[in-house]
Amino acid sequence: MTNPIEHQIVNTISWTLNVAPQRLLPYTHFADDLHLDDLDLLLLIASLENQLGVYLTREQVAGIQTIGDVTHYFSAN
Repeated sequence: MTNPIEHQIVNTISWTLNVAPQRLLPYTHFADDLHLDDLDLLLLIASLENQLGVYLTREQVAGIQTIGDVTHYFSAN
């Protein structure tokens, strides 16, 4: 069972990228699977930060490569 934050993150990413939520698994890689470049990923993370009211450090943002990474950092904060 997914936690509420994970559910909200997946729904936001799904809506923003126009990707079916079923395709967004914890191991889904932003660059390799979703074809996001660095700027697109930064904009997506900024959108999630604004929506969730949680702000990540530069180090945390630099470590994000998968949906699981995003969920981990936002859940931890």
